[in-house]
Amino acid sequence: MVMARACDELAGSIPGKQALAIQAFAIALRQLPVILCNNGGYDSQQLVQELKVEINKGSKNAGIDMYNGKVGNMQELGVTECFRVKE
Repeated sequence: MVMARACDELAGSIPGKQALAIQAFAIALRQLPVILCNNGGYDSQQLVQELKVEINKGSKNAGIDMYNGKVGNMQELGVTECFRVKE
């Protein structure tokens, strides 16, 4: 969700068709938690909305806790990303 918001902001500063591609990527990023929740048998609309609220509050560690079907702190759950993939 945070990356999708960053893509939206970037698309607003780029003219032309490149902005459309960036916006499409942002839409695709927003679908990932929905797909995960649906595949896990959870209410994706509820969980994704709760996730959006946490992210809008400024939580950078919020994510979907697939074990418990709720929004959780990914750092506390041990879910991390390799910094290299973000370079």
